[in-house]
Amino acid sequence: MRAAVADFAPLPDVVVHAPPGFDARQKLHLVIVLHGMGHSPLVWAGSGLPDPRTGRPVIGWGGEVRHDLAGTRSLLVVPQCDERGGRARMGRLQSRGGFRRFLDELLGETLAPRLGAHTLADVETVTLVGSSAGGPAIANLLDLDDLDGRVRNVVLFDSLYGAESIFARWLLGATAANPRRFVCIHGGTRYTAPAAARLAAALRPALRDGLVVEPRTAMTEAVRAHRAVFAMVDCEHICMGNAYLDKVLLGLDLPRRAPDPEPKTPVDPPPPPGASVTLDAPLRGALTADDRRMRDGSYFDDYALDLAAGESVRLELRGGATRGFLCHTLDVQLRVLDGDRALADDDDGAGRLASRIDFVAPRAGRYTVRVMAHGPWVNTGAYTLRATRPVAP
Repeated sequence: MRAAVADFAPLPDVVVHAPPGFDARQKLHLVIVLHGMGHSPLVWAGSGLPDPRTGRPVIGWGGEVRHDLAGTRSLLVVPQCDERGGRARMGRLQSRGGFRRFLDELLGETLAPRLGAHTLADVETVTLVGSSAGGPAIANLLDLDDLDGRVRNVVLFDSLYGAESIFARWLLGATAANPRRFVCIHGGTRYTAPAAARLAAALRPALRDGLVVEPRTAMTEAVRAHRAVFAMVDCEHICMGNAYLDKVLLGLDLPRRAPDPEPKTPVDPPPPPGASVTLDAPLRGALTADDRRMRDGSYFDDYALDLAAGESVRLELRGGATRGFLCHTLDVQLRVLDGDRALADDDDGAGRLASRIDFVAPRAGRYTVRVMAHGPWVNTGAYTLRATRPVAP
């Protein structure tokens, strides 16, 4: 691309992912990821794409899969930043009008053979996502402000290293016609925690209840209900984006698309569950490589739950330590089924990565409680499942 960050031949200037069934005839919503130092779009969002230098498929981090899990009708765009010493990371994009020129060429020429020719006027919203060193780059782009208010969301994954005044000015510049949301997820280190605390304190007087620090609810619900979210998580620095991207995108005001085939469907019909869930008796188990798998590759365990008609129960699932990808705690998801039909499902409803379902049995009989690893990766680890009576409101 002429208007790319710099000349990266033979590497691609940008990787763009369109989810299955994407309809380019409608208004466009762009999710633009600015990656960290030493990484590339092929790694962040190009699982299986060939590296032009070797011809071999790149073993990527699966950012495009996480994007699709959110079920939004958006394009994932990951430009190649400049990692060469002494160069500005955003290169040409860092000059006034540079980001606009990049998007004009991308939409009007580069993607035209696949999606038809578009202009910036066809873009309704832009969501900027920064991973690691991507945060300062986003601050530069916001400071230039040449997209006519189309940047509606800024999401930082362990990438707030300063520039609090720029982010505050951008967020507080929202209007009824141009709403804006800010999400800062960080690891609590000395590199990002002080800046997050300062920015949250600066925003609190204006946003009041529209801002939340360390939300107790699911990340998706926290993002949906607030204009600004600050959360510290127990997750690898460079993995936060892929661990939380789908959860954050689900909470933003992005249009939905027709759902893909359900990824949380067993590869093979599972046998009836053997072990039973008992009230007030914690059940400790583990997802292992010997367990049955879902279509998305994740593992799951099934348990039986016998209830009378109208009987209510609270199910709470918490993951233990994991050596898998992404976070240090197993990211779990909980489901209640009647035969093959899902009656209730939850991800992160108990806060952090834990799940909770308050369930009332519509009939007397046996139900299946399904413990799953969230997302498409083959993460393993211990978990604890508890069944109690719901607390009265």
